[in-house]
Amino acid sequence: MHLRRVLSAVALLPPFVLLVLLGTPLHFVLLVAIAILVGLHEFYAMAGAAGLRPLTLLGMAGGLLISGTQFFGASPPWLASTLAGWTILLLIGLLVESRDPKEAVSRVAITLLGMIYVAGLLSVPALLRAMGPGKTYVIYLVLVTWAGDVGAFYVGSSFGRRPLCPSISAGKTVEGSLGGLFCSVLASCLAKLLFWERLGAVQTLSLGVGLGIMGQVGDLCESMLKRSFGVKDAGTLIPGHGGLLDRVDSLLFTGPVFFLAVLAGWVRD
Repeated sequence: MHLRRVLSAVALLPPFVLLVLLGTPLHFVLLVAIAILVGLHEFYAMAGAAGLRPLTLLGMAGGLLISGTQFFGASPPWLASTLAGWTILLLIGLLVESRDPKEAVSRVAITLLGMIYVAGLLSVPALLRAMGPGKTYVIYLVLVTWAGDVGAFYVGSSFGRRPLCPSISAGKTVEGSLGGLFCSVLASCLAKLLFWERLGAVQTLSLGVGLGIMGQVGDLCESMLKRSFGVKDAGTLIPGHGGLLDRVDSLLFTGPVFFLAVLAGWVRD
């Protein structure tokens, strides 16, 4: 399994980095749109495995709409109106189908949860890429987030003894969590040395700690959803990792936190 994880990373990371560095923000948002479609398909498939019946096609279309609305700079009222309008559309779709009205609430709820959890959160890196220093922001975010993932996995696999949250994920340990946090901070420090010299020392450490913690929270939340759905992995797309959601679950939580830090002026290029 470890070899497959390494080979998958070697195969996928260089094209991703090249796309960020050489592509335009539009190229990146197209990549994000594809990832949203794949992630929503995985999410709704997990829900289906649990006996739920999401409105998959409408959910995937709505996810793309939410992502596009955010990327092209719509104001908060427009975003709220988009979500409200799509909720109405989902209810009308169920009204027309009218198979079993007892399932209406669960079907609309799980469809909207997928749209917000996958499309809403996964769109944030595209918003970062569209900013002036977007290349730096995206590379930094992915580096710190995935360094935490790698550190938690390998430290936990090698030295993990005390369960972190056994009711949600039996494989996660306190030692792995601390190892992942250390690797996130280390990656933040390396980013400052290698390509983001203007990042202040306080920001370097605080972002490393904050993103490291939120990445692990995102990982645990996806484990909670999988436990709720009764599945082990979100999919089989990436050998050694599982599905796309298994690979980006941490990024779903670190992206918005970093984006808010940028909007608040906490970090500057």
